Amino acid sequence: MVFVKASSRPSDILPKLRSLAGFCADEEMELYEEIKFEPSAMCDAIDANITFSESQIGQGDIICYQKSSKSLSHHAYPSVQIFFNRIHDLKAVVPGEQMKILALEEEVARLKRQSDLQTEKANIECQRFKCERDNAVRQLNELQDQNPQIFLEFPITNLLQATQNFSDLCKVGDTEYGCVYKGIIHDTTVAIKLSRSDTLFQQEVSILRQGRHPNIVNCIGKCSEVSALVYEWLPKGNLQDHIVCAHGSPPLSWQIRTQIIGEICSALLFLHSREPHALVHGDLRPCNILVDANFRSKICNFGMLTLFLQPGDHQPALTARLPYLEPELLTTGELTPLSDVYSLGVIILCLLTGLPPLIIAKKVSEALVNNSLHTLIDKSAGNWPYVQSQAVSRHWS
Repeated sequence: MVFVKASSRPSDILPKLRSLAGFCADEEMELYEEIKFEPSAMCDAIDANITFSESQIGQGDIICYQKSSKSLSHHAYPSVQIFFNRIHDLKAVVPGEQMKILALEEEVARLKRQSDLQTEKANIECQRFKCERDNAVRQLNELQDQNPQIFLEFPITNLLQATQNFSDLCKVGDTEYGCVYKGIIHDTTVAIKLSRSDTLFQQEVSILRQGRHPNIVNCIGKCSEVSALVYEWLPKGNLQDHIVCAHGSPPLSWQIRTQIIGEICSALLFLHSREPHALVHGDLRPCNILVDANFRSKICNFGMLTLFLQPGDHQPALTARLPYLEPELLTTGELTPLSDVYSLGVIILCLLTGLPPLIIAKKVSEALVNNSLHTLIDKSAGNWPYVQSQAVSRHWS
């Protein structure tokens, strides 16, 4: 837009304006809102259909112009005075519209403040509910720690449906403790262990009732009718498979290995601290340590070797267990917390070196004497912190 000074005469300014705007000599100009003695003010178009010729513009009128894109057939005001009267009428309307706009803007601002206040209240309520939930969960966990754990009792129909009548297609494990099946109960993937005997089943239930721990496999329920236990499903399998990279699984990083060591220690501390008598796992091996989707470890089958060592029909196969068994256990037959500590030491050395457990203690002892432990450290786990790994090896070998 171009603004015209009040002292300008139309006959003086129109040729210049036409030239600046690119109008032809015979083109008419479209007029816009009058600006009285404010040549620096901006203005908006009053009416896109207003056209005047040069002779109709009086001296001293201040206009701004814009090249018309409209047809010359548009109706023209008969005089400038009538046009100015129209402007006056429009100016009288504008303040009312502005008041409406201001009122609407204030309403929008009020609604926004109200919305912000409601959001803040909702956040406060949400935080309060979260605190109440966390307190309830904490109290529930405390009660579960103080009282025998309560298991859900599943009807056999649930187990039959989940395992396709205990089909081999659903079987994922077969040990001395029992057959393990993968199934879905109430839209939840679970592991279902069918115990070898009712005696084994009752022994395991008795131990599991002692309490829960984040690094002990969580038992969801049982089915007394078929001596079965329903556990949470841990999709990453057992630690033994990860140590030997079975089924094409990648090596565990040293960070995950040290994390698993800490988690096993935490679970054993929980078991050994039970009152009035410590619970002893008795069969702590990598195959009895399961791994969840986030590589958090949880031990299972704890306390069962006590039953196996008693006279009866269920004698354990010692070949696979021998490297993890405390030597004194073989002579005395007495399980103590130190039996678990010995087994833990062997597992730690396996995680450090990746060597077979049967020869690991001898190999590590020789390496420590020769100051060549670095030759045994499993390099597939990444860059171990050597000083710490040497200290751990010296302590557990």
